[in-house]
Amino acid sequence: MILTVPDYQIYEQPISERIRSFLRLEKLFNQFAFHLQQGSTWDHPIAIQSISDLLAFTTRSDIKLEALKEIERQHIKLERLSKRPQVDHEQLDTLLTKQTDIISQLQSSSGQLGQELQSIELLATIRQKSSVPGCICDFDLPAYQHWLALPEIERKQHLVKWYEPFTVLEDAVRIILDVLRQSSVDIEETAASGFFQKSLGANQAIQLLRIHVEDNKKYFPEISAGKHRFSVRFLTNINPQQRPEQCKDDIKFNLSMCNI
Repeated sequence: MILTVPDYQIYEQPISERIRSFLRLEKLFNQFAFHLQQGSTWDHPIAIQSISDLLAFTTRSDIKLEALKEIERQHIKLERLSKRPQVDHEQLDTLLTKQTDIISQLQSSSGQLGQELQSIELLATIRQKSSVPGCICDFDLPAYQHWLALPEIERKQHLVKWYEPFTVLEDAVRIILDVLRQSSVDIEETAASGFFQKSLGANQAIQLLRIHVEDNKKYFPEISAGKHRFSVRFLTNINPQQRPEQCKDDIKFNLSMCNI
């Protein structure tokens, strides 16, 4: 007998502003990596836009300090776990070593991440032109057209070099989110008539909610969360031109309340 395991679509809702920022960064990291490897003259402008967005992100806030604080906090929590006999010490030691290395890199990097990119003329001009409605056309920036006409391998070398200041931040954010996502086990819940609500205890500081819904279902969750409670409404939207409606059936789903 062959048992089939269903595939899931995962919907995430950050509770803290710090985790919200890390999820936005993760999306930019993934976007850059994908379009860098695709390599076409349609993909590489998106890779450049990802770098511009990362630069804007690190300019507006001290995200490096936020990442350092969070990974140090996780590191202390995990060190306490290492004293428990039932823990996989080999796996935990590997994780603690990675965290220590990233902490050291973040502490040793001076100034804002990516500040050296401010002096790259092409990037600065692209950022300036990006504020104009519509795409950057060849007549807007001939230097950009010339760059896009370079061989793919040469463009990739430039992109990798420009992205390099953000690699330590990417490593930090990825390990932070990975540890957080693995901090909770899935619990099967039921949304009665498409609605589910749960109160949080005074000491239950959740950082991230994850809703697992089986693929190919005709509904999706809309999550509303605060410090004391959260709710999930399952909506259906067969016609995207119309407003989604709440499901009337009971919906089974898996819930992860992540915190470390």
